[in-house]
Amino acid sequence: MNWFVKFVWVSALTLVTAGTTLANGTSSFLGDACGPQISYQPRTVMRSQYVTETRQVPYTAYQRETRTRMRTVTRRVARVESRQQTYTVQVPTTQTRTENYNVQVAVPYTQQVPYTVQIPVTTQIEQTYQVSIPYTEQVAQAYTVQIPHTDQVEQTYTVEVPYTEIQTQNYTVSVPYTDQVEQRYTVQIPVHQTRDETYTVEVPYTDEVEQTYTVQVPVTSTRTETYQVSVPYTETTTQSYTIQVPYTEMATQNYQVDVPYTENIEQPYTVTVPYTEAVQQNYTVNIPYVEHVAQNYQVQVPVTQTHTAYRTVNRCVPVTTMKTVTRDQGSYQCVPTEVQSSVAPSSCLTGGQGLIGSLLGGLVGGCRGGCLSASACTCNADPCNSGVVGDACCPTIVYRKVYVPNLVCEQVPVTTYQNQCTQVPYCYTTTSYTCETRTRMVPVTRCRTETRSRTVNVTKYKTETRSRSVPVTRTRTEQRSRQYSVTKYRTETRTREVPVNRTRMETRTRDIPVTTMTTQTRTRRVPVQKSRTETRTRTVPYTEYKTEDRTRMVPVQRYREEQRSRQYQVTKCRTETRTRMVPVTRMTTETRSRMVPVTRTRLETRTRLIPQTTMTTETRTRTIQCTRMETQVRSRQVNFTVCVPQQRVRNYNVKVYDCVTEEIPETYSVCVPVQKCRTVRVRVCKPVATTIQVPVCSTDESHYQSSSLPPEHIIDGQPLGESVMDGVVFDGPIIDATMSGQGVYEGQSMERPIIEAPVQTGAGCTNCN
Repeated sequence: MNWFVKFVWVSALTLVTAGTTLANGTSSFLGDACGPQISYQPRTVMRSQYVTETRQVPYTAYQRETRTRMRTVTRRVARVESRQQTYTVQVPTTQTRTENYNVQVAVPYTQQVPYTVQIPVTTQIEQTYQVSIPYTEQVAQAYTVQIPHTDQVEQTYTVEVPYTEIQTQNYTVSVPYTDQVEQRYTVQIPVHQTRDETYTVEVPYTDEVEQTYTVQVPVTSTRTETYQVSVPYTETTTQSYTIQVPYTEMATQNYQVDVPYTENIEQPYTVTVPYTEAVQQNYTVNIPYVEHVAQNYQVQVPVTQTHTAYRTVNRCVPVTTMKTVTRDQGSYQCVPTEVQSSVAPSSCLTGGQGLIGSLLGGLVGGCRGGCLSASACTCNADPCNSGVVGDACCPTIVYRKVYVPNLVCEQVPVTTYQNQCTQVPYCYTTTSYTCETRTRMVPVTRCRTETRSRTVNVTKYKTETRSRSVPVTRTRTEQRSRQYSVTKYRTETRTREVPVNRTRMETRTRDIPVTTMTTQTRTRRVPVQKSRTETRTRTVPYTEYKTEDRTRMVPVQRYREEQRSRQYQVTKCRTETRTRMVPVTRMTTETRSRMVPVTRTRLETRTRLIPQTTMTTETRTRTIQCTRMETQVRSRQVNFTVCVPQQRVRNYNVKVYDCVTEEIPETYSVCVPVQKCRTVRVRVCKPVATTIQVPVCSTDESHYQSSSLPPEHIIDGQPLGESVMDGVVFDGPIIDATMSGQGVYEGQSMERPIIEAPVQTGAGCTNCN
């Protein structure tokens, strides 16, 4: 869209410059007195440009160091203990007892039970009923129709007509600039040194100790045991029982029967007969009409205000704090440890003399001149000096280096950077709206009520009494008799052979293996871990830090405030009253008639046969089989087991652990903080002044000074309505090429819209008509 606008402006400028040559030799195109003249003038424009800068940013790095410390370890040494335990054993014992119990015996018997039977009897009955038969009739009906017709009515209304005014606004701009500030900081320089330290070492050795322990030895033997067994056997017993024997007899029964019969009875009934009547009815009609009513409405009037606010700017400020650092200033110490020699020297074992004894004794640390016998080397005398501490027949002393830690806490200064917030003032413009109440005439459609009358057909009903013959079913009682068979029971006593299960007690013997524990005391050699303390010496490196004060230049970004002015257009509104023709629709009432189908019914009497079922009650008897339960007492032999508690003693071994504490060296890593600086590339937006050649129209200042424009509308000999953008002359305020939608001037943001001025005649000339 921008290229199209530029093309239009360039075409218009060409036409204005060229003009038209008339017959009288004068140039005429929109007036020859105000023909524009193009000239190029240098203009300075501030444009934003990104510049990459290099900055030093301090940060804290961590170096990993390996250190050694002594850690206490607890080791568990196992040993076996013999313990004695007394426990209780439940020994099962079998016993016999006689037990009486009840048995429920089922005894059958018969019983005569009377019952009632419903016998259905179906008959055909004639029934008279009425049917409503519908039929349709055409009835004339009057109805009212609303017929619309439209009229043109003149209406007065109010319109807000906008117009533009130019105003000048002063604003403050914060221009950033960078200043170099000297900063002092502290650096910790490490110095590596060594020192000798003495430490103690625990040298372990193993010693054989004689230990007495107790062992439970199992001994197996056999014993004979007597026990009782219940042996089952079967016997046959004669049993008497009672039985019910059925037999049949014929009996006569008298019963009553209800015999139905039908009678016709005269019955009166009521009928509702419909009839139609014409009734005069009043009804209400709403007739619309238009009325103009005064209405209040709200208008938003814009008001521009300038406010001052503060924004927060973050800066990095160095802060020096003290930090507690723990250093290990321990050292390695030599600790002597006595080692027991378990092998005798060869000079003492061989008992050699002379040259061979001297050579062997000197090599293995024996006597210098050789021992006369194995008993010649004693631990009290020190005839040997072969470079080994201690005698070959005595315990050897070994020196071992042990690290002895020494943790020291120190206060070390640490420099950190904190963000410090600063409140910086700036100005901005806001547009608020004020509500104004105004009045206008609004057409309102209202209705008035009218009462009218019409004739309506109303259906009414009248009651008539009529009579009809209705069949009624009734019954008469008759006595009847019938023969039926009856089953009866007689009681008979009979006998039968019944097998009975019984048990007898028998005594038997069995061999049971029995295991007993025999206690034996035994002896064994147990190795025991022991340790002796030795003092040793070692050289330990350590690091010390030397504090130095240094200075550096740090860039600090600051701001200075500048007062500037700009012109902007304000759109206002004036109220105008206008008239227009408005169509108004009104309704006219007409009465019309139409034929409406009405459905009515007439009654017809019809006859039909319906089946009717009646129930006759009869009483009958029947024989049912019943069973009753009788209780009988019986006895039986029951075996049961009883547990008898017995106290027994047993020996068992328990493994017990003894805790032995040792100190072992452990290596761990520590992260030591180190202050470093790194280079960071930062993009910074800075304004850069650029000089460009701009084409300007009508540079004659006298022409604009003699025109009707006021002096405040002429800037640098150029009217305010004329401006230049990308080589094209157009009417409007002067807008820099770096402005965006919100307006950018000298790299700063101005919250105002881009305003386009209306095009004047003659490319900026206001004198041409």
